Amino acid sequence: MKKQFISFLTLILFLLIFQACEKKAEDLSKENSTQKNSDVEKTPTEFKSLLRPNENIELGKIYTDTVNFVDFMDYTDDYLFVVKKNNDTIHLIFNKDDSKFTKGNKLEIKWKMDSMRPAGDPEFLNYTEFLVSAKKIKNNISKRDFSKVKNQSFVISCGTGCAMTHNVKDVKQIDLSSIKVTFEIDMYMNEELSETFEENYTFYYDSSDKLKKIIREGDNEDALKFFIGGAKQSFEEFAIKLVN
Repeated sequence: MKKQFISFLTLILFLLIFQACEKKAEDLSKENSTQKNSDVEKTPTEFKSLLRPNENIELGKIYTDTVNFVDFMDYTDDYLFVVKKNNDTIHLIFNKDDSKFTKGNKLEIKWKMDSMRPAGDPEFLNYTEFLVSAKKIKNNISKRDFSKVKNQSFVISCGTGCAMTHNVKDVKQIDLSSIKVTFEIDMYMNEELSETFEENYTFYYDSSDKLKKIIREGDNEDALKFFIGGAKQSFEEFAIKLVN
């Protein structure tokens, strides 16, 4: 009888321990499920990018934009394809061989916002722009019309009783960012023509057609640094006409 009683107590104790373990496992399962749901809820669905600063970017969606190529950085953990749009510089992940574009090339790119885990920190989940593809846009140099500026002229002072009339003789587009202009210059001393000669100037612009510098043929320095007063203003106003 005593042995039966001990066996009965042992069975009761076993059942209590089993129920406690089962309850703990159930609570742990619920906790993990809650944690997973919380992680899902924390995953953002809309993002921002300097490629489209006024839009909400969707994760994984392919976008197409026109940019200017800046650089290809293959010395970082993830290769970076660097482009410029408006005044913003953007680094896109592109873990492929350098596509050999030249700085300033106008490109059509396809890109998407995607997730990544930085090397050395696998627990941290980041979201950034990834390059899908890029192709060079053909230059439209021949389509720029210079007829409005040809045969125009402007006058700058070269001292007391001295004036130089810059007559536009020829205009040639060199590339997307530079234009060469040949001036036939009439120099007047005390209102009498004393000399006529030619000078070539190259006007350099940024990607938004804003004047960067003017180089006179034979010089290396920016002529804008030496022009003063009305001379500088006349060249700057003419530079605007060239690209409008």
